[in-house]
Amino acid sequence: MKNPLAHLSNLQQRVIVAVLGIGLFFGLILLGEMGTGILFLILTILCLCEFFKLCPFKIDSGLMWFGVSLGIVNMIFSGTNVGLGSGSVNKSDLLLIICPLLLIWAVLQNTTDPFQKISWMFLGTVYLSYPWVCMYSCGYLEGDFYPGIVLGLFGLLWASDSGAYFVGRSMGRTKLLERVSPKKTWEGFFGGLICACLLGFLLGHFKVGYPPALWIVLGISTAIFGTLGDLAESLLKRNLGIKDSGSMLPGHGGILDRFDGLFICAPVNYLIVNLFI
Repeated sequence: MKNPLAHLSNLQQRVIVAVLGIGLFFGLILLGEMGTGILFLILTILCLCEFFKLCPFKIDSGLMWFGVSLGIVNMIFSGTNVGLGSGSVNKSDLLLIICPLLLIWAVLQNTTDPFQKISWMFLGTVYLSYPWVCMYSCGYLEGDFYPGIVLGLFGLLWASDSGAYFVGRSMGRTKLLERVSPKKTWEGFFGGLICACLLGFLLGHFKVGYPPALWIVLGISTAIFGTLGDLAESLLKRNLGIKDSGSMLPGHGGILDRFDGLFICAPVNYLIVNLFI
């Protein structure tokens, strides 16, 4: 698809997309559980489509949409009070269903490299749909949905990313994991950790849903596992020999590039919240 902002500079594209994206993002989440569910469902579909297009094996459109459909079903029905459905199906039950469905597809279809393809599909479904489910789940507290909690969790992720970027850019000397991401440094990581913890302290101080101590713990876990999520996506792109996961967001790259940290930190934060609450 042609980029409608192609005539603008990269910086101008980044700013326009960021302003529009943040407005839509905040607007839908502040609508409550339905708005957040619709937003996360759309993002799940976009992430899966982008991921399946990166597959090093040729995947036909029918298989791709089959995989996307599995992700949609997972988002809608996984866990209690999660997604847009009745919430009567457990996450582990759906995980058990997804694998047999992919295996049945492999048996019925006449295709080359069937197990490589279904492995990629299975990875994509687990890697990219469950984190959105977990993030949505974290918004519930004693049966009620709190948009502020979801925004707070995203805030921790963005604070960590921003702190790591600016501190790493100005003070970074010691490489974090050069073979995966040459630009990341330990100084940047600790800058992101401090920023996430400070925001966690503020969220706890202003009593945004969770207890103050939990927000601090979530700030620490978000900085650690968000960084690992970023590194995991960098490793994927390095393995595939690409710079960006896609071009869906002019000036920013792909959807996966924008939410890479979430795909590891959201499930971890979900487990932490369930231990505390």
